[in-house]
Amino acid sequence: MTAQKRGATDNQTYDWGLVSIVATLLAFGAVMVFSAGFAQGIYGLSNPYYFFVYQLIWIALGIVAMVVAARIPYGIWEKWSVPLMGFAVLSLIAVVLVGDETFGSTRTFFGGRVQPSEPAKIAIIIYISAWLASKGERVRDVQVGLLPFAMLMGIITVLLVSQPDISTAFLIVATATIMFFIAGANLKQLALIAAGGAITFWLIIRYSTYAGGRVERFVESFKDPIASNEWQTGQAMRALARGGLTGVGLGNGEAKLPGRLPISWSDNIFAVIGEELGLLGALLVILLFALLAYRGLRTALRAPDNFGMLLATGITAQVTLQALLNTAVAVAMAPPTGVTLPFISYGGSSLVTLMGGIGILLSVSRSRGHTTSDTSSLASSLGPSGQSAYARSDFRWRDRGARVSGAGSGRTTSTSQASRGRSANQPRSAAGPPARRTRSRTG
Repeated sequence: MTAQKRGATDNQTYDWGLVSIVATLLAFGAVMVFSAGFAQGIYGLSNPYYFFVYQLIWIALGIVAMVVAARIPYGIWEKWSVPLMGFAVLSLIAVVLVGDETFGSTRTFFGGRVQPSEPAKIAIIIYISAWLASKGERVRDVQVGLLPFAMLMGIITVLLVSQPDISTAFLIVATATIMFFIAGANLKQLALIAAGGAITFWLIIRYSTYAGGRVERFVESFKDPIASNEWQTGQAMRALARGGLTGVGLGNGEAKLPGRLPISWSDNIFAVIGEELGLLGALLVILLFALLAYRGLRTALRAPDNFGMLLATGITAQVTLQALLNTAVAVAMAPPTGVTLPFISYGGSSLVTLMGGIGILLSVSRSRGHTTSDTSSLASSLGPSGQSAYARSDFRWRDRGARVSGAGSGRTTSTSQASRGRSANQPRSAAGPPARRTRSRTG
């Protein structure tokens, strides 16, 4: 079998291990949503299966989104990164101006059914991946790398805090910072980002009644979470304590009853898992997310170019951080945030968006067999001097031509066509400048 045929075969291979992990999480989540939402249906809703039925609908829509995204070559997202980012920013502005208020925040449209910040997470990851990939080693340049990055994160943070949706702002900034580090930022830049982020979130907590109140109650309850005056924290810890090692049994939990743990079928579903399935059930969930993180980072390491590597890293980091934050709230290690547990919690916007992100991750895994001649749509152009084209401080890039990248962790960046300075009638077969290895944290 020739190398070309082997590449074509590899090109059709998805990461079925990742698919199996996500399918397990979805099935597990459907069961727990049924258990957590059934009591609410009996005591409050006319249909006790309300949450379960709608969760199945969201799962079906999410599967469609995953399949569609998996079949789209991920390089297309690089071309559409700027329009997607523009749409995300406009949607965040719109929700602040005309959104619906639910649970004290203005985060949604259509009575809480659509939350624009969820698809905005993926759009921002796509944009930052394309932006960083276009900059190459100049990410270490403060004027080209750090300052534009800080400006972008500042704009996103202001829009999200205005809702307020501080937890999503934290997740986006943390994910983007990880991507910035992977792209090659030095430790001094990361220290400046950390300092700036710490000051920003301190100011938010200091001057925001919404955020300050939650943090204050959390600090007061830290010494004894079970006896906490923070209602959600106390109820979650009591549920986990009742669960013990093996739990009280599926469907037998008390935390989901009305007047106990708020929104037990969504934000606080991990506490229901801990109560009904015990420590073993909770550890199973953590293990599944650890395996998902492993498969995602494995995909990033095997990506054929830097854009794919950053894209896979960003999606994996976002899902993992969100899961960690949700579980940290349940065990009183973080103040209540309103962040859902990926693939398990009830919710339409979150679940469908997460499944779309997994589809993109599968598209990257499917492309790991590409050769350098197959990834021209993901490559960067050379300028007249033969040097790579990098991003400007206005978050765009100079040239939209082809960039050829090597496969796997030894990815390289070179030209697939002659430089701009070559005459129009010169044959395409003329040799271009030698390939240069692009350094990255994963490479």
